[in-house]
Amino acid sequence: MKVPAARPFFPEQEIKNILSDIEVSLRDGSLTLGPSIKKFEQMFAGYIGVKHAIAVNSGTASLEIALRYFDVKDKEVVVPTNSFVASANAVHFAGGRPVLADIREDTLCLDPEDLKEKITDKTKGVMVVHLAGLIPPQMKEIIEICEDNKLFLMEDAAQAHGASVDGRKAGSLSGAGSFSFFPTKPMTTGEGGMITTDDSNLDAFARSLRHHGIEGRDNYPRFGYNWRMSSINAIIGIHQLDHLDSFVKERNEVAKKYTEKLSGLDGVTTIPVPSNIVHSYYKYPVILPFDTFELQKTLKEKYEIETSFLYYPPIHLQPLYQNYFGYKPGMLPVAEDVLKRMICLPMFVGITDEQISYVVEALTGEMPV
Repeated sequence: MKVPAARPFFPEQEIKNILSDIEVSLRDGSLTLGPSIKKFEQMFAGYIGVKHAIAVNSGTASLEIALRYFDVKDKEVVVPTNSFVASANAVHFAGGRPVLADIREDTLCLDPEDLKEKITDKTKGVMVVHLAGLIPPQMKEIIEICEDNKLFLMEDAAQAHGASVDGRKAGSLSGAGSFSFFPTKPMTTGEGGMITTDDSNLDAFARSLRHHGIEGRDNYPRFGYNWRMSSINAIIGIHQLDHLDSFVKERNEVAKKYTEKLSGLDGVTTIPVPSNIVHSYYKYPVILPFDTFELQKTLKEKYEIETSFLYYPPIHLQPLYQNYFGYKPGMLPVAEDVLKRMICLPMFVGITDEQISYVVEALTGEMPV
């Protein structure tokens, strides 16, 4: 039985509806910055619960635009080391210096205590990452640390579409939220990203920067890029957003089945989710008492089960960050220990009970005694 690590899901009728809407766009020529972009932005802002949503062509672009707005040039931004490298890279490309912080083993997210240690007189802000779709249970503490130190806070919510805490959606908890719509995410546009904010000035800045820095019709007062989302991507996003709540519900049902099957097994630790948090389960991470490199290889070669890390090596152990920023092994010990002992089990809408059981049986059968 072949089980992929992740895959996008499109209900059969929605495929027909998407193709029909794309045909309209092709016929009327509205392929960029057209009505589908505006509709998607309005729908997404309404869903997240913010005043503004700005569609761009990648999650990375959404990060960099927000960081440029916060003016991080020659300043430091604290980023958890457990994230995709784009999170920290965006700080560098915006002119700042990424300062990597350690994580908590029980959440795999930013550790507020290490965040405090990383703040200096050069720190301008903090990027919190909702890792695997989990808003850190310590989010309130992170917000308070930023407020006390007069730092901006932004959310890398690339994996957290539909996640919430105390009824508030990821992307509405800070000065700016950043989403990715890569095919493996809880919802997709193929490629694309979105900035969410209540800040009207950020909204105007982002719309300018995504279109080469334009202001008005033919006025270019700032440097920008072509960071526009195409109408085709927006059309896909509109239809995916219609189903996001049901996608998140199903992902939580899959997670519950994994948790039930794994509960009580010696050496197997899952990530607890407080009752006030809705997890979007981009991934389902499991922590084991040994390095999972060989286990993942065996699962793929022997059982055709695809699994993954989230993430290893962590950013500070990537060659670029060691060579360019001087990071070394031992600097962020929790991440270095726990992330190589972590394995993400297959998680996607449409995975069957048979596949879930097959994954758990293969995993437990191959674990060292």
